[in-house]
Amino acid sequence: MRRIALLGAAVCLGALLVLPTVAAAKPKPKPKPRPATTVYRNGYVWTVDKGKPRASAVAVRGGKIVFVGSDKRAKAYIGKKTKVVNLKGRMMLPGFIDSHMHASMGSAEMVFMAQLWGLSTVEDYVDAVADFADAHPDFEVVRGIGWSNTVVPGIGPLKEDLDAVVPDRPVALWSEDHHSLWVNSAALEFAEITGATPDPKDGVIERVPGTEVTDPPYGTPSGTLRETAADLMTARLPDYTVEQYKEAMHWFQDEIAAPLGLTTVFDPILYIDGNATQALEEMARDGELTVRIRAALEITPEDDLTDWIKAAKAERAKHTHGMFKTPAVKVFADGVVEGHTAYLAEPYADALEYKGDPDFRGEPIWQPAAMNEAFRRLDKAGFQIHVHSIGDAATSETLDALAYARKANGKRDWRPGITHLQLVAPGDFARFAKLGVVAVPDPYWFLKDDYYTYLQVPYLGQQRADDEYPMRSFFKAGVTVASASDFPVTLPPAPLTGVAVGVTRWDPVLVTEYPAPPSLDGILWPAERASVKQMIRSFTLDGAKANFLEKRVGSIKVGKRADLVVLSRNLLKIKDPKDLFKARVLLTVGNGKVLYDARSKQ
Repeated sequence: MRRIALLGAAVCLGALLVLPTVAAAKPKPKPKPRPATTVYRNGYVWTVDKGKPRASAVAVRGGKIVFVGSDKRAKAYIGKKTKVVNLKGRMMLPGFIDSHMHASMGSAEMVFMAQLWGLSTVEDYVDAVADFADAHPDFEVVRGIGWSNTVVPGIGPLKEDLDAVVPDRPVALWSEDHHSLWVNSAALEFAEITGATPDPKDGVIERVPGTEVTDPPYGTPSGTLRETAADLMTARLPDYTVEQYKEAMHWFQDEIAAPLGLTTVFDPILYIDGNATQALEEMARDGELTVRIRAALEITPEDDLTDWIKAAKAERAKHTHGMFKTPAVKVFADGVVEGHTAYLAEPYADALEYKGDPDFRGEPIWQPAAMNEAFRRLDKAGFQIHVHSIGDAATSETLDALAYARKANGKRDWRPGITHLQLVAPGDFARFAKLGVVAVPDPYWFLKDDYYTYLQVPYLGQQRADDEYPMRSFFKAGVTVASASDFPVTLPPAPLTGVAVGVTRWDPVLVTEYPAPPSLDGILWPAERASVKQMIRSFTLDGAKANFLEKRVGSIKVGKRADLVVLSRNLLKIKDPKDLFKARVLLTVGNGKVLYDARSKQ
């Protein structure tokens, strides 16, 4: 009886103990989230986030993404004042990132220089310069940009052509690759360049053929200055003012970045205490920057390392705004193939004809020991190293120097980048991955175009010309690949075009009967074609990683900045690759604000 009574008491006590537990287990209703500023719904959202690659809705509040998921769940973020945008099934991607474009310098050149892009004869160039000079009689120097080496291969354009239309003012015209300067006689006089002026280190003053003997010791300048020889002229020119750079950057944001879906760019050449640097800082401070900028300060072999690093660190410390920082340093390893200034592992195909030396393969801008020491000290000072490299020898020596710096300083998350990468030795792809070096190629150039036909095949030979601009090999090696345009070398620098060319290695502009399918003969190195997803990533998340921004941008993820683009076509559902070229940006959103909207035109 006693045991039964105890058992009964235990049962009763157990019941009493269970009751509150059951009551506490009832689920509490989740609090409704605060309303979003904007909800985008009914879309094909490709997030570039492995954890949640697909969604149909995105909610934005305070410039950040607060929800990514289904239309049904997105309803909880819709309040009385929430703007609801029906994407009508269109594709949404993260805002595009260009990892090497001259936003400040290039924009100033586009706004304040004669534009020679796309013209096909010397006569066309001269006419454009004459028109520009007449329209700007107050300009003490007539500047221009955009002439092509393919129009005047070999010895470049001549001063006499410019003298005929502008004899009384200096004229200085950059080539489209920004590695050669075409000048008139007044400019040569202004820069004090004569037949007795020697070629500067890493540069060439082109001479009138035959005058090497009649005008000793170097020869009469013909009118084209290659690489550092251009500095003899440009170093004497006044820089654009801070206000002019601001005007140019507003033009860039309105006419280039926003319509093309660009929300973040890496500007590879700024200067310590430069006017462009000051302009960008003031724009960031005053809330005028709508495109996020990370930038590099240029260093040359002639700079004193100790003084330069001290000044660069002070400059870097000035720029702490989230929209503008200068964490990197820009280094030129070599020049360009079209100027015979790229540094190659094997001699140029036309070395004997061009240089009189069958073994000529160009020269590095930095000697190996100097580059080793520079990289070691720059890395030690915490700078991200960003290197221009065209030739395979230049890239190999750059990797050697990076390996030297890493061994000396120890391993850290440093993310140096090498850009352009026209020729790469097969064994170097694995070295990129091992060293944590970011590849920054220019997919817009993966073409059999006029440069390929008139410059690369003659200068490099057929085999090397056909093995230019690797892309898939970097992905295959596990390298972070961040695509770039090198604007204003590429016009327009549209990431959607970069994606399309990266996938096809072909361009409909070069095909006379478009939309006929391209033949293999028209495709540059077909084995290096990348996938659509790889190319999208290279313009989004990998671009963010290249700039230490993957926690802020690069994918559509809760907590990141609301940098978004909406496209006219779904890139992942296009069956015929040539139709990739038909996609357009309809909507660009930066930090949650609409920067461009063309949907009403569709």
